[in-house]
Amino acid sequence: MKNALFMLPLVGLAALSGCAGANTETPVTVDVPGMPSPELALQKSLDRINSFLGSLNQRIDTPARQTTALAVTPSHPITLAPQPQASSLPIAPPATAAHEANPLPGRAGLTWFAYGEGYARIHCANGALCILRLQPGETVEEGALSVEPRAGWRTDLVRGTRGIHAAWAVALTPGPSAQPSVLHLATSRRAYVALLDPTGPSMKSVAFSYASADPQIQPEPPPSPEALARLNTPDFNFQMTGASPSWKPLRIYREGAHTYIQFPPGGINHAPRLVVLAPSTVGTQPYRTVGDSYVVDLPVSDALLIGSEPDSPTIRISHGGKA
Repeated sequence: MKNALFMLPLVGLAALSGCAGANTETPVTVDVPGMPSPELALQKSLDRINSFLGSLNQRIDTPARQTTALAVTPSHPITLAPQPQASSLPIAPPATAAHEANPLPGRAGLTWFAYGEGYARIHCANGALCILRLQPGETVEEGALSVEPRAGWRTDLVRGTRGIHAAWAVALTPGPSAQPSVLHLATSRRAYVALLDPTGPSMKSVAFSYASADPQIQPEPPPSPEALARLNTPDFNFQMTGASPSWKPLRIYREGAHTYIQFPPGGINHAPRLVVLAPSTVGTQPYRTVGDSYVVDLPVSDALLIGSEPDSPTIRISHGGKA
């Protein structure tokens, strides 16, 4: 009996040693009585979850999806506006200068312009003498008549006497190389602006009609290419007569709307007084000192330089060689 009990442990060890030597790579399925298979339990759990989620979507209220229509189909056909067609009418040419008066032919070759309508374009060809008549009673001060100096026009003021010649006038004479030029004339009543044109049929006699609402001055015409070229080119056509002091100017010239009087070195220190005679000015003489020169803000035609010495030497300055 004792030997039997002693042998039981030995038999168990032998069984375990036999298991250790056997192949253990084959999976062993252990069935536990009363318990389901783990794989089957996992599959059932997944089925229950899917079923719960499916029924949850049916129980929860889902709001209607809000959508915005990208386009609305009209219930009636769309009528497209007709495309503009090219006009068959000819295009009108651009109008002439906005402030140019229209000439009106009168009797005995007289051409009329309405003063308040704008500046007058006076045609006067080479070899012709054209007369610009002023209103009876108008008078002109000395130096109040001016024209561009190198345009090739001669202008003479004709003072009226009596009868049919009581009104003053301006005689216009174009030279062989006359170019379009602007005439400025200031009278006792108004200021005239006329564009002298050496082309086309000559207007032998020109007069103006007036109205109570007319302005006091006529508008300026647009500058021509020839006038712009003359404006930007220095004009040295000046003459000096009279005394010859040490400060006598070296040269005098126009450029643009200014006149320049350049003195020799140190001559400006004598500060001679400048008196502009033409064009006539009112008030302070319009000049200033710049370096060794006087700069006059006018196209001077006639002027005097008067020295400060005891004998007051005087130099006469004339444009165009006229003393």
